[in-house]
Amino acid sequence: MIFMLMKSIEINGAMHEGGGQILRTSIGMSAFTGKPVKIFNIRAKRCNPGIMPQHYEAINAVAKISNAELSNYFIGSKEIEFIPKKLQAKKIDLSISSAGSIALVLQAIMFAVLNLEKGKVKINVNGGAVCGKWAAPLNYVKNVLIPVLARFGYSARINITKYGYYPKGGGKSIVEITPSKLRLINLLERGSLINIYGIAHASKELKDKRVAERMCKSASKILNEEISIKPSINVVYVDSMCKGCGIELFARFDNTILGSDGLGERKIRAEDVGKFAARKLIKQIRSNGCADEYLADQIIPYMAISAIKNAEKSQVSVAEITSHAETNIKIVEKFLPIKFKIDKKNKRVICAVKHE
Repeated sequence: MIFMLMKSIEINGAMHEGGGQILRTSIGMSAFTGKPVKIFNIRAKRCNPGIMPQHYEAINAVAKISNAELSNYFIGSKEIEFIPKKLQAKKIDLSISSAGSIALVLQAIMFAVLNLEKGKVKINVNGGAVCGKWAAPLNYVKNVLIPVLARFGYSARINITKYGYYPKGGGKSIVEITPSKLRLINLLERGSLINIYGIAHASKELKDKRVAERMCKSASKILNEEISIKPSINVVYVDSMCKGCGIELFARFDNTILGSDGLGERKIRAEDVGKFAARKLIKQIRSNGCADEYLADQIIPYMAISAIKNAEKSQVSVAEITSHAETNIKIVEKFLPIKFKIDKKNKRVICAVKHE
């Protein structure tokens, strides 16, 4: 699929929820399609608008892979123009100086490379956090997003070599993406529940207080009491630059995986973190959707690419229609000749190719 260079597509960063999602999706779609993009009012609805360090690194990575030209590319910038050229498989070193989300940095890269013809993209990430507020944890990307996409031909793997927590970050991970052709994404029936598993992790400084065990025990208790399932949750203590903890839970079905998480914070008991993650997962399970709240918005670009490449409509049933999903839909529709339909009654997202 070849796209001709044209006038920049203009994206208002203040649309809908006005956050970093708009920036990441726009840059990723620009690299994938070869269409230049100009984004203004970047993160206009945030208390600290403009490009932050983690966004800067995400743009940097996509720019390297797509050999892009950039203007107004600096931390704090509220407007940027991104002009991609030819996609190339490369090894990239990313450095996240803050405790920004590693998962969010990877978001734009993961679908941008789907138009690569050959080779692998290898990303060494130094810095950042494996979990944090308002972002899917890196363990979620590893255990939900990538395995679900793998059912439709996507190929990638993540190796977390060091955990990073707020406020210092310091995480390390290696990501490898092999370009692949997506099969048609049609995810409407999740099948039977096979098992529930997860990971409760904490920095070694919290081992004496048995923080990870307490998160694990409380999550297991809730899941056993409310849905009569005993989960398999690994308890791990890790070297990290600062104290931190979290728990990620996954429900594996025949055709999909649902995820949830709980983030440790000051003045919040470890037991309550585990309970929160368990109840969040139970809510997803009871929704009968194939995609949880994180996957509902992250799968949007892949649905569009899948529909285009297979010349058929793609469909996904979701737990809920999030504002992030609606935002992503509006952006993706600007880059590709597709049209999304949201069926709120049946909680389905449908993407079809537009015929002129």
